Amino acid sequence: MEPYNATVIQSTVRPVVRAGQPVRRELLLANAKHCADLVRRGAAAFGSKLFVLPEFCIHGFELGVSTAAWIEASVQLPGPEIEPLQRAAQDTKSYVAGMAYEVIPEFPGRFFNTAFIIDPAGAVALRYRKMYSVTSKTTPQDVYTEYCRLFGGPEALFPVLDTPLGRLGALVCYDIHFPEVARCLALQGAEILLHVTSEARGPEHFEEGGAAWTAVRKARAWENNCYLLMANSGPNVDSDLPPNVCHGESQIIDFTGRVLNKAMGTEECLITTTLDVEALRRRRAGSRFSFLSELSPQAHAPIYARAGGWPTDAFAAKPSASVTENRAMQSAVYEALVQSGQLRPPTR
Repeated sequence: MEPYNATVIQSTVRPVVRAGQPVRRELLLANAKHCADLVRRGAAAFGSKLFVLPEFCIHGFELGVSTAAWIEASVQLPGPEIEPLQRAAQDTKSYVAGMAYEVIPEFPGRFFNTAFIIDPAGAVALRYRKMYSVTSKTTPQDVYTEYCRLFGGPEALFPVLDTPLGRLGALVCYDIHFPEVARCLALQGAEILLHVTSEARGPEHFEEGGAAWTAVRKARAWENNCYLLMANSGPNVDSDLPPNVCHGESQIIDFTGRVLNKAMGTEECLITTTLDVEALRRRRAGSRFSFLSELSPQAHAPIYARAGGWPTDAFAAKPSASVTENRAMQSAVYEALVQSGQLRPPTR
């Protein structure tokens, strides 16, 4: 496999719904057209064959929006709202990853945060539904039994797309803090992790040495011998939130944990680098730092199996009504971990 260029797009995001206001579905298509234009520009300038857009690239984001409004704003994949991206993938003969709030007919009254990958034929070739973060969306583990029945067993939670560019896997935003997500993708063959994210500013982004979010990204790339392409949201416009609410700094990290390229601010921009998947495969074939060939999952499985934690099928009977309900579940899980002796509470 010859090396090729890949581009991360740090795009402007515009919310299709603001708190207390009607859903503006026409903005779904407008946002998709804008992102498609950026894909075309990247292909023309760099000849890239892989593009990664940020979380909320189609829907934007806003605080204080009801679950019902987000469901109303959600789309099916594929659908007319993302057709501009499908055409851009076809015209540029590239793979394009992004994210949309998705409704699934088999799960009425719910919405999912879904990363997708469009292939050069214009087909939605992969859907990964976000596993983690305490919000009112539905996650695969919330409806675990039925989800596995419908989509093909536990492996369906961590899909990987085999392509001429290497094996692609996707994860969304907060998922990066759970090494299990990236590891499950790697164990299913992923060589390139596409981190579709929208990270707000905070003290954890400005610590000496690159901050916590960058540190875990480097760790996920290093420990799984993967490339990791992270697309963060650019300016937030036509919103009640500040225009630079996200910290930007989109990144491309190689399988040694080295940052190959990075956006130096919050503005809309494209960053590009060359990926050498054969070099990655040579690292995996070696005896030093080839962690996947040394891993013994069966030694860890019993500890995981009896650890407790967030239950599967927690919201199978009915979807979570609000973030408050998820927070209550989190508190109950914490108390159970304290009672079992796994966690020790603070004394003051």
